[in-house]
Amino acid sequence: MAFASLAAAPIHGTVLPLRADGLAIGHDGSPVVVQANSGAEYHEGTSVLSTVGRDEPAWESAAAEQAWFNAGTPPSGAYADMAERAIRDIRLLTDSTGAAIAAPVTAWRHVWPRDAAFVTAALATTGYHYDAALVLSFLAGVAPEDGLWEARYRSDGSGPVSDGRAPQMDGAGWVPWATWLAVESAPDPAHAAAVTRMMAPAVIASADAITASIGDDGLPEPSSDYWERPETEVTIGTVAPMSLGLRSAIALAPGLDVDPEPWRQAALDLEAAIDREFGPHGYPRTAPDGGLDAAVSFLAPPFAPASESVRRAVLATESALRVPNGGHKPGEIWAKDVNVGWTPETAMLALALAGHGDHADARRLLDFLDLHRTGLGALPEKVDASGRPASVAPLGLTGAIVILTLIEMERGVPVVPAVL
Repeated sequence: MAFASLAAAPIHGTVLPLRADGLAIGHDGSPVVVQANSGAEYHEGTSVLSTVGRDEPAWESAAAEQAWFNAGTPPSGAYADMAERAIRDIRLLTDSTGAAIAAPVTAWRHVWPRDAAFVTAALATTGYHYDAALVLSFLAGVAPEDGLWEARYRSDGSGPVSDGRAPQMDGAGWVPWATWLAVESAPDPAHAAAVTRMMAPAVIASADAITASIGDDGLPEPSSDYWERPETEVTIGTVAPMSLGLRSAIALAPGLDVDPEPWRQAALDLEAAIDREFGPHGYPRTAPDGGLDAAVSFLAPPFAPASESVRRAVLATESALRVPNGGHKPGEIWAKDVNVGWTPETAMLALALAGHGDHADARRLLDFLDLHRTGLGALPEKVDASGRPASVAPLGLTGAIVILTLIEMERGVPVVPAVL
């Protein structure tokens, strides 16, 4: 996921460039990046730019896109336009191999397991089951045998990006969750069984890796999480997805031909440790006083059954992380660009609020995201201190979380069962 490293000193009033307005179907029918602040527009109901003539090859791709879009069940209502653009952008960000890149420019043109898991979830819950399975198939193809997922992978499927980043244990949680949700949302038993078979090695290796990492205190060793920086303490951004991954693997176990008991015990130990170490302090980034973190969202529905203590923590975190422009920073101790709103975090908190039934607060965050899209309607990674879309657009992760939030409010996203 495209999160910058933490800087030592805050920068106030930060103005950031926007690298692209979004993606479009180009003249030849292939996806093209549209220059930032271009003033470009789409032909209504398409991803084709208004400058493309009706006799050009782009319209064959547009017809295929429209047939694809019509086959799904996207969110409706007040945010239908934002949801439609997010879904169309996710399709443009995803290659025919299932490689779902984070964003269409420079260092974002890679596949983060975390981002791809959310894209899978968004596609599965909106009826695009084949596409969800295709994204999972890419992950299956790059899945590590030891279950220790790298931060990001090359989009050609040739392996991880060699940039010095350590493996990130949250990946071992996100991939089983995406698999479970694709299976749970499957249109028929045959599709569910096929997805389970395809993902079985990756899910088993991921759950085994999490289980092996749990110490006598119920916690793993420190690992990088969605902040993508080295950590010396265990973070909520790591342990919450790890708990999610174990519960997802346990739920999938009947189709995996494995004994889930070791996973079950590890899940119980990890959940008890999260409740013991993080819960009394409002689920901070690190216990006991690491500051509130947007990753508390990973403990809320649809990732876990509703909890009043988590709900209170989500409400407190949303307030504490709000920046002047109305968006949210990743955490209280985040020190770089402190007046910049990060759209993934804002969307994460909106999903957690919606999951607990706090729809008015969720809509307030959705309003912010809707208002701060690019000229082409794409969801950017950031909104700078001046209130302008910034960094890259579209960011598939933000689009996916927005879709999940709207589905949650409209008809509910399946919740991973608790371990009994």
